[in-house]
Amino acid sequence: MLNNLYHLTKRKIYFLTLIVTLFLALGFLFACQPDRALNDTGTEVDNTVESPQDEPDSTDEPEEPVEPDPPPPSPLPVFGIYAGAGSWLENVEAISNFLDHYGYEWYQFDAEEAATSEPADLYDVIWFPGGFAAEYKHYIGDHENIRSFVHQGGTFIGSCAGAYYASAVLRWSGTAYDYPLSLFEGEAVGPMSGLIGWGSQAEISPEAGHPVSENFPEKIEMCYCDGPYFKADQNGQDLVVLARYIVNDKPAVVAVPFGSGKALLLGPHPELSRYDPSSAGFDLEGGEGSQWPWLHEAILWLIDW
Repeated sequence: MLNNLYHLTKRKIYFLTLIVTLFLALGFLFACQPDRALNDTGTEVDNTVESPQDEPDSTDEPEEPVEPDPPPPSPLPVFGIYAGAGSWLENVEAISNFLDHYGYEWYQFDAEEAATSEPADLYDVIWFPGGFAAEYKHYIGDHENIRSFVHQGGTFIGSCAGAYYASAVLRWSGTAYDYPLSLFEGEAVGPMSGLIGWGSQAEISPEAGHPVSENFPEKIEMCYCDGPYFKADQNGQDLVVLARYIVNDKPAVVAVPFGSGKALLLGPHPELSRYDPSSAGFDLEGGEGSQWPWLHEAILWLIDW
């Protein structure tokens, strides 16, 4: 009986050893296969993890930053040139040539348009040339239309007669005349006969320390045709002097604020050349004696002022 029990135990140990060996073999076989699983439909899915692709070398230099595009330049102002009753047409032509030279868009308007149009819908700057201030006063029916344009942010330029017209008082040969536009609240005083003759070159001193004067000598010449110098009133209106007559140290070119706008008033004519007695005329295209570069600098300053 003991012998039978011994043989039975030996068989159990043999079978257990065989089963363990079989499980170990199966485990080894599965360990050598790719990692697989079944999807929801029972289909075998390969879950083998792919080796990552080569990553860029972290030591590579970064790309240069792209500079942003500069902002577009501000559009150039549009000019309206008065060419109606009282205007000096040679001076109108010289102003037109000056604006063409510097690439500005311009149009002409007459006395009726000055009184009835909406200048702000058409122009950024209106320019009254030399001529006859008394005719500007007489033929323009509504000066308030121009005052309103400047007061609401427009820019006014007056040359010689245009500067007389823009002043509250025109003092001619000692006699004072009230004028309705009154962008400048002081007096425009002229002519300077006996000191500077009509058609001569006036010696002008650009105002020291003013930005417009930086690139110009202490003395320049400008054509003079009986224009004014400027005398401030006692009410304290701001007055910026850009240049003076050397002969009497009086303001020859000034700028004044008016409401939200501004005005540049010129006694001499930097847009005209030296007067030629032989032809009784001027070079209207920036010839000898004109001061186009200075005038352009003054206008650029005025626009940004």
